[in-house]
Amino acid sequence: MFKATHKRRATTLSKTLLTAGLLGGAALSTLAAGSAQAASEQRDCSFGNSTAHTLCSVIDWATGWTLKDKNLTNLTYFPGIGPADAPPSGTFSFIWDEFGRPGLLDDEWTTLATFDPAIGPPPTGSYSYNLAITQSGWTFETVELDSDHAGSGTKATKLVEDALGGDIVTLESINGMPDGPDPTIKGYTSIKVTDSWDIDPNTGTISSISNSFTQVPAPLPLLGVGAVFGSIRKLRKFSSQLKTFSMG
Repeated sequence: MFKATHKRRATTLSKTLLTAGLLGGAALSTLAAGSAQAASEQRDCSFGNSTAHTLCSVIDWATGWTLKDKNLTNLTYFPGIGPADAPPSGTFSFIWDEFGRPGLLDDEWTTLATFDPAIGPPPTGSYSYNLAITQSGWTFETVELDSDHAGSGTKATKLVEDALGGDIVTLESINGMPDGPDPTIKGYTSIKVTDSWDIDPNTGTISSISNSFTQVPAPLPLLGVGAVFGSIRKLRKFSSQLKTFSMG
């Protein structure tokens, strides 16, 4: 079941040091500064009969929404989710959470479709969007699917494809149980996501579908790895020389 408050994920020192080598020491400066106030940002639009926000249909989805280093584009199936005579209504949201430390090591991005009222009939439907990392040096790490439901007989399915339309992973949330985090998307920087649902309208409803994404630093090229270890050797040599000088 989707929750507004996520558990903060632990980040190891080794990952922080690796990122420092990648980002010119910025991660070490962040580590030295200590924990900061958790931050978040959110974009919202309305579909169907909802008027709580700007309509999704009037947003230019060729450029879409950008939160930090994530760009969400090509949102489709809004406002026409479901049959024309009974389209679901609600809010589509794009959310970024920092979880207390500046930087991108433990950040999480979430897309959330909140249906108001909850959907029963029509029993099937879907929507899709593209999500890309705009900052070099990072790739997706994990993806998770969740749904908020009532009753039984509900299934939300998430299909993740690469930029060429090849399948990467499929997740299922049955009767509100989350699926993931799944690391199959690790290494990708651009994906297409399609969320769909299949409901027994006599026994169950779905009130929201959410997708959460995390990321990690991309693997360093061989030259970059050599430079990092070379810097470590120079630092050790300098430390040794400084110790000899102070003792002399």
